[in-house]
This record gives sequence, C-alpha cells and structure tokens, in this order.
Amino acid sequence: MPELPEVETIKRTLSPRLVGRTIEKMEVRTPKFLVGAGPDEFRRRVEGGRVLDLERRGKFLILRLEDGDLAVHLKMAGQLVWCRPGDDLGPTREKHTHVVFHLDDGHELRYVDTRHFGRVYLLDGDPDDPLLRRALRTLDELGPEPREGGLEWEGFRARLAARAARLKSLLLDQAFVAGLGNIYADECLFRAGIHPLRLASSLSEEEARRLFAGMREVIAEAIEFRGTSVRDYVDGEGREGSFSERLNVYGRTGEACPRCGAAIERMVIGGRSSHFCPRCQPPPEPSPRTNV
Repeated sequence: MPELPEVETIKRTLSPRLVGRTIEKMEVRTPKFLVGAGPDEFRRRVEGGRVLDLERRGKFLILRLEDGDLAVHLKMAGQLVWCRPGDDLGPTREKHTHVVFHLDDGHELRYVDTRHFGRVYLLDGDPDDPLLRRALRTLDELGPEPREGGLEWEGFRARLAARAARLKSLLLDQAFVAGLGNIYADECLFRAGIHPLRLASSLSEEEARRLFAGMREVIAEAIEFRGTSVRDYVDGEGREGSFSERLNVYGRTGEACPRCGAAIERMVIGGRSSHFCPRCQPPPEPSPRTNV
C-alpha cells in the first residue's frame, strides 16, 4: 500500500489543489526522507517554483516544477495531505509529518509517514546518490499499466506465455505490469478464477483473457471507489477510500467466498501473503520440482 488506485486517487484529489500554485516554503522536519539532495539544495530548487503538473507512474507521484521535478514514493504507509495551516490531522500524523510544502494560497501539502519507508526524490539531483539511482532505474523499467491505453491484450498474452513464474509473484513484478501490489493481485486472480501458484506459461487462452479483463475491471473499480483503506491510506484531502467494502478475498481468511461459500484461504508466496478461494481458484497439479 498504496497501489496504483490509491496513488491515482491521490493525484486526482491533489491536481486541482496544486497545479498552478507556487511553493513559497519547504519545511524539512526529517531530512532522511529527502533523496537526491540535502535540505538546503532541496529548498533552493523548490521554493518559489510553480507546480506545472501532477502525474503518476506506477506507484510514484511526480510533481513537475519549474526548476526540477519531484517524485514521491509512499511505500507502505506514506500520505500526502492538502490542508490548512493548523488543521488537526491527529497526534499520530502530526508526530510523523516529515516534510511540509507551504503554498501561495495559504494551504499546506504535508508528507506524513508512520512507517518511514517512503521518500521524496529530486529527480535531477545528485547522480551519485544510490537511492536516487535506484528510483530512476525503477521508473525507467516500469512495465505497462493494467488500464485502457496501457497494457494491451496481444503483448500481455505473449509475455505471459514466455514466463514460467508463479502468477502471484509475476503480478507483483513492476517490470511486468506496473502498479499492482498485494491487494489487487489477489483480487485480480480471484476475478479470473486462477490460483496464485499457477505458472504464467500454463494459462490457456481463455484463462489469460479472464486475467487480462479481471485486472482492468478491478483497477477501474478501485479507482472509482477511491482506493482501499485497510490501514494507513487516505487520499489527498485525508479521506479514506471505500473499495475495502468490495474486497472478495484479500484479508478475508476464513470467511465465506462471496461466489461459492467456501472458506477463503491464505498462503505465503515469495514472502507475501496471498488470499484465494480453494474452490473458485483450483490449485495447480503438484510438482516435486516447484517451490512456493
């Protein structure tokens, strides 16, 4: 978290609030969250700059400024909240507010992170900064997105057929398809009726089409319902998303499958929790040479 639908919702929430605004002051409370330059250089490049655009690529939010672009990766628990000075966001958010952008209309954009995994990147900053190099490489290697205008059927089918990876792990590979994380990978596989341990290359034409359609449907619906608030996610105005009410399998271990009534099961694949219906998503034939 947040995944593509959450970051897209944050972008749509913040765009009308930020685009055209000037950042008058950048307040750095916790310097370790800045990548590509130190606090002084960050402030020099950002303060007085106008926000030209707000974009999203995969799980990255990108602020296009007049003198250098910023990328924000929220990782597990990061939040970007637009508010008025003095707004009470709660003691936890106040304690974990690490960067504040003061805008020319009197509002603030606060970067909040309780888990401390997210970062704010100056994209044309110090080329020797290893964290910046890694982020730039990740952005450059992102695969197509599972949306209209992104991932297309022919390319998806060909790439599936060429991969012997477990489907759950493959869907989390940002170079294969950008923006999916644990929640939506589980939901997409349920929609398609495919077990997370299936090998990508083993899918029939019909199964591959179901997965392709399922990804597009789930992502579109999650954006429509403003994302999934399981733990920390809120949109750019601090509001929770409601797609959590529509989850079929994720986080529902032991509950009844909404389709057939079987108990939802959980297993760990590649170090990540995976939730599925054992009846609607039949497991692959066991093989002594494959590992979870």
